[in-house]
Amino acid sequence: MSIATSALARPRRGRLYIVIGAVLAVLAFAAAAAIASLPLIQGNTTGTRIVVASHDIKARTVIQASDLTISSFSPSPPQAFTAVRDVAGKGARVDIPQGSPITANLVAASGDLLSNSDVAFLPIPKGWIAVTVPTSEQVGVGGYVQIGDRITMLATINTSTFGQSPGTAVVRTVFREVDVLRVGPASNAPAASSGAVTSSLTVLMNACDSEYLFWLLNNATMKYELESYTDYGNLPTSPDSKCENVSAATGVGPRDVDKRWQFTSSH
Repeated sequence: MSIATSALARPRRGRLYIVIGAVLAVLAFAAAAAIASLPLIQGNTTGTRIVVASHDIKARTVIQASDLTISSFSPSPPQAFTAVRDVAGKGARVDIPQGSPITANLVAASGDLLSNSDVAFLPIPKGWIAVTVPTSEQVGVGGYVQIGDRITMLATINTSTFGQSPGTAVVRTVFREVDVLRVGPASNAPAASSGAVTSSLTVLMNACDSEYLFWLLNNATMKYELESYTDYGNLPTSPDSKCENVSAATGVGPRDVDKRWQFTSSH
C-alpha cells in the first residue's frame, strides 16, 4: 500500500470511530435513564392489590369475572375486595366507572333482586325527595319493576276535569327516567322473592314534580312503563336547578297541570 493510500485511510477510520463512539454514548445514556426510572415504576405498583372495574359497569347488572381486574391502591379504600372470586356473581347497586375499586357498599349478594333493606337509609341526593306511588300487575309492568329500574309514567285523564265540554279521554307521558329506590313495603326478604306482585313503588323526585304527581294520582289514571337499562341516564348528585329544595314547591292545580302537559290541546 502506498503512503498516500495509507494517509487517506486514517481519516476514514477516525470518522468511523467517532460514529461508533456517538452511538455507544446514546445507548449508554438510554440505559442510564431506564435504570433511573425503575424506582418510579416500582413505586406505582406498591400498595394493596384490590379488585377494580375493568370497564364501566351498569347498575343492576350481574358482575362477571371478566368485568374485574386487580390493581394496587395505597391506601386501600375501606371494604375493598382482594379476590375477583369474592365479587363475581354479585350485582352492582349503582353505576361503577372503569378503574374504580369495588367495595362492599357498591354490590349486593343478588344480581337481579336486591334486598329492600340492604342499606339503612334511602339514597336520596341533596335537594331531592322520595315518593311512594301505588302499583299493581296491570299498572306496574306485571311486577317486573325492581330496585334501580327507571320507569316512565303515563296519565289518562278526561279533559272535563279542566272544564272542557264535552270532555274526552287523553293520554300524556308525564314523567320519564324516574328512578325506583324501593319496591313494596320494607322487609327483610328480597323484593318479589315470594312471586307476589308488590303494591307500591318508592321513587326519586324533586319536590315540585311530586306535587304534580300527587295531583295526577288523585285525578287521573296512572300507568308505568319499564325503560331499558341501556337507556338510563346518570342519577342526580346535586339539587335540581328548577326545584332546588322542598321550599320551592308552592302547590299546583288543574290550570298548572294543563299548562305543563296540554291535556286540552287538540293534538
